[in-house]
Amino acid sequence: MKDTFNLLKKILPGEWRGEGFAQFPTIEATAYTEVWTFEADAEKQCIHFVQKTWYKNETLNNGKTVFWDTGFILLKDELVLLVSAQGGGRVETYELTAQDNGRFEFNARLISNDSKMRRSQRILQISQVQLDYALNMSTNEASVFQNHLKASLRKV
Repeated sequence: MKDTFNLLKKILPGEWRGEGFAQFPTIEATAYTEVWTFEADAEKQCIHFVQKTWYKNETLNNGKTVFWDTGFILLKDELVLLVSAQGGGRVETYELTAQDNGRFEFNARLISNDSKMRRSQRILQISQVQLDYALNMSTNEASVFQNHLKASLRKV
């Protein structure tokens, strides 16, 4: 896992910008703009990230924050973990469970401060200049595991 983490530490740092689409049975579907910023620590086995999205639609919400998340991707006990704290209070710990050809699949091990969440998964498909991102999940209200967010970003 150390080689995989070092690969992430090499290709992620910087700012990534793009657009995405949010959908789920319990929300109104919407387009959004997104920025992810990654910063690797030279001395520690961690990468700090900030992810922020803004509505991009024809409603009064246009330009307002949809989602704000911060956290770390880190190497701990031979595992690659993604730990996130969201603006709404949810805290999640994901474990990298699959990696192949620039595709990194993180599945939630722990979800706190959100009793409606059942399962969550983040998939990153990364090249030198492109980051495609998907968040799949299920909740108590929508128990079928399905896509919630999908975005495509370019490195600035």
